Amino acid sequence: MSTRRILIVEDDTVLCKHLARLFLREGYVVTTAATQAAAREQLAHAGFDVLLLDIKLPDGDGLALLGELPPQQRPALAVAMSACSTAEHELDAQRLNVCRLLRKPLDLMQLLETVKRELRHRVIGALNH
Repeated sequence: MSTRRILIVEDDTVLCKHLARLFLREGYVVTTAATQAAAREQLAHAGFDVLLLDIKLPDGDGLALLGELPPQQRPALAVAMSACSTAEHELDAQRLNVCRLLRKPLDLMQLLETVKRELRHRVIGALNH
């Protein structure tokens, strides 16, 4: 299996470092961005298997960023994170095929297992079609 690429979009530098270390230890190629603008630039220049996305960013809504991406730039798997998600966020996440909307503070092991499980399901689903 090829190495998985993850883009972590999180403006909390401490949390971003923890997430990056977690996924690096699991063998992912990790790229980080702290703003919508930085994430947009990364997504335009590289393909990612996983997008780990904070909803509240300094320059806007993370879900809005996902919604504006053309289909060819969307990662196979998107997971959103928020300390204070709303019903509107949950509806937007469903509409954008976000696999999970996780509340902060995060359980890092639960996050890792969610990403692994969802990637396995997507691979198995693709093989069955």
